[in-house]
Amino acid sequence: MFSIYGSTGRVFQGTLEQLRLVPRVHAADRSRAIEPLLRDGHDGAVREAVETGAPAVVGGPVRRSAIAAYASTAQREHHAWHDLLVSEVMQTPVLSLNIDARIDHGWQQLVFHGRGQAPVVNAQGILVGMVTRAELVNHEHWPAAGASAQAWDNWRAQSIESVMLTPIPSVAPQADVRRAAHVLVDSGLPGLAVVDDNGRVIGFVSRSDVLRAALKDAGLDVWG
Repeated sequence: MFSIYGSTGRVFQGTLEQLRLVPRVHAADRSRAIEPLLRDGHDGAVREAVETGAPAVVGGPVRRSAIAAYASTAQREHHAWHDLLVSEVMQTPVLSLNIDARIDHGWQQLVFHGRGQAPVVNAQGILVGMVTRAELVNHEHWPAAGASAQAWDNWRAQSIESVMLTPIPSVAPQADVRRAAHVLVDSGLPGLAVVDDNGRVIGFVSRSDVLRAALKDAGLDVWG
């Protein structure tokens, strides 16, 4: 089950197939949608794994045949990565930022915790958006060139709400990882907040979490 949350609360709840009919997530106060980007070289691997149900195989036909033969005889005591539940791979506890937090506070928290993004919640802990380092360093948000020190102070004092992405999709803990990966590829987001039935953030699943699960499942020989 997937949901979309914005500043006004939940605006959608449904299956992956229904979610894919919803127009793409937009950044707050912007006219263009977030596009899937090959930011770190991971998206291609995620997309292939999502579409084919198996991680990318490096090498020619002979290598692929050998790997396939090995895989057919291997005894697995765990589920394939795409059959895992989001709750089995998600990060917890979660770094989340309050919608009223200042921009400079949000940046400091991301840097301190070594995170590239964090879900944004309201006073009740309900998801309302996401803030990313990429958005915070986006010069489109900055004061004009040559702006005074006071202008920069004013910018840093703005709330996270002014730069957060909203509305954004989220995922339930009982959803399978493959469907969550589909949403990551479709939306271009670096991760998905995991929410309970009331929209409260209980975890976070990133592209790295999905790739880590796929790598662990496949073994190093598959990835070359």
